[in-house]
Amino acid sequence: MFFLGTVILLGAINFSCSKAVINNNSGVTDTVLLNIGNNIILPSYDSLAIAADSLDSAVVDFNANPTAAKLSNVQALFITAYTAWQSASPYDHLGPASVAQPPLSSINIFPVTTTQVDNDISQNNDNVNSFANTTAKGFPALDYLLFGTNNTTLLTDYTTDALAANRRAFLAAVAADIKAEANAVYLQWFGGSYVTTFVNGSGTSVSSSLGLLLNSLDQDFEVLKNDRLGIPLGIIPAGSSSPQAPTEVEAYYSGISVQLAVKQLKAIQGIYLGTYQQGNGLGLNTYLTHAEQQNHLNYHGGLLSDTIKADFTLALSDLQAIPDPLSANLSNANTTAAFTEIQQLVTLLKTDMPSDLGVLINYGDNDGD
Repeated sequence: MFFLGTVILLGAINFSCSKAVINNNSGVTDTVLLNIGNNIILPSYDSLAIAADSLDSAVVDFNANPTAAKLSNVQALFITAYTAWQSASPYDHLGPASVAQPPLSSINIFPVTTTQVDNDISQNNDNVNSFANTTAKGFPALDYLLFGTNNTTLLTDYTTDALAANRRAFLAAVAADIKAEANAVYLQWFGGSYVTTFVNGSGTSVSSSLGLLLNSLDQDFEVLKNDRLGIPLGIIPAGSSSPQAPTEVEAYYSGISVQLAVKQLKAIQGIYLGTYQQGNGLGLNTYLTHAEQQNHLNYHGGLLSDTIKADFTLALSDLQAIPDPLSANLSNANTTAAFTEIQQLVTLLKTDMPSDLGVLINYGDNDGD
């Protein structure tokens, strides 16, 4: 019944933003925010909360009577929840997700520190939010706990192994924490009505909804460029000639790194284009195009908004051409091509677009883009 309320709300507020009459920058911002807040962000958090609930329930069921079938079910629901996370990650640094304690981003700090997970299990420590467990919790920890070895060995680890009870307790603690954190943020957006605050936060200042959204989106994009691709490739930090680091990829044990990266890139593209599961609305490109036309701006003889749209298509094409697991395909030509396209997109979204929109990007990084 709790999540049914979301469906009813979204059905009531969903509308065709493309029919809106645009007369000024403020009006465009308001309309874009309405579409992104109601039709993109809320459903993303809703899907994550539902997936996290299902995953937690499956873990509880598995722990009560571990079987091969139940293990496979937990693994499948883990992939569903991890994929749902990618659509919510662009808002890590915006509103409730950023002020939560711990912040929602804490459920996906990778790579996992396996020695800490093993130590927690041996010591029967299920305090997943301790400082020591910063990189031993969330989805990366589950990735290791559920895919760290073959299923036959895993089932023994959770049933007859000397530490089986401890391992089940830690598995339950990690899954319950993901559920709690995902639901807490969702409640703030839906039940706490932060979506209203977001939609009404017009303007272009750093503290406006547009300013917060662009800063959060760009930070998330940096994670895609740096952590998901650059570091494993040995390209990041800037100027580094480090060897490839396959174990640094996201979801190393389950081998779904590319699948997750594609989902994240599509989520960011959706914000830019204003697209969502049920249709098309106004996105950041609408506001950018309006600003370019109003201020007679051009980008190499054309529109920056069109360049960004085309680059999203190219980046997705290159990324989707990489076979999973990414850890075994870092030398694939498409991997380097995808990194190059995404690096160009970061510059367009972090420097060129905010400049045209009059929005300040105020977070720092040291990779030189």
